[in-house]
Amino acid sequence: MATPVGWSPGGSGSVCLAFDQLRDVIESQEELIQQLRNVMVLQDENFVSKEEFQAVEKKLVEEKAAHAKTKVLLAKEEEKLQFALGEVEVLSKQLEKEKLAFEKALSSVKSRALQESSKKDQLITKCNGITCLTSGSRSSRRTTWPRCWTRSIRKPRGRVRPAAASVPGKNKMVVSFLSSGCNAQPLPSLLWWFPILTLPIPVGTSLRPHSGLDPREEVG
Repeated sequence: MATPVGWSPGGSGSVCLAFDQLRDVIESQEELIQQLRNVMVLQDENFVSKEEFQAVEKKLVEEKAAHAKTKVLLAKEEEKLQFALGEVEVLSKQLEKEKLAFEKALSSVKSRALQESSKKDQLITKCNGITCLTSGSRSSRRTTWPRCWTRSIRKPRGRVRPAAASVPGKNKMVVSFLSSGCNAQPLPSLLWWFPILTLPIPVGTSLRPHSGLDPREEVG
């Protein structure tokens, strides 16, 4: 500490004591001031101003309000999502049912198409048999008759009886053939096409010997 003006070592004792006490007081005050300065530095480093604090507090309140609104919107969107998921599940089940129904209908259509194709093939076979029986000359018909007969064989389901000799058209050939001397064989599938063959006759019955004439000539 600097020596006060007017003080001298050879002065009176009371004056020296007063100066010593004053010097101690000044030194203690300087130490206190230094401590306060250190505290102010720490405050500047660790604390903010009231204005900054109020601004940050206001911003925090606004963020809390926005968070609450976002939470409400999120709850609504979650509800919509659950509803949409339920609809998707229902539509998936309905689609599965429609798929099964479609596959069943497709299988039924395929089965029906196969049946119709089989019927068509049978009809073609019968028509070919009839065409074979009715086409060509008399000699060729005598030769091809048994082969055409065998080609369209169908097991009989009952007994048939030929109608009168006045049956018109191609039916005369069938009646004449049945009454010829041929060995009894299973009836051809074409017989059920002719309405005249409605009454039973024993399938294994031999009627009369073959005369060697054309079937239509025998009937006519």
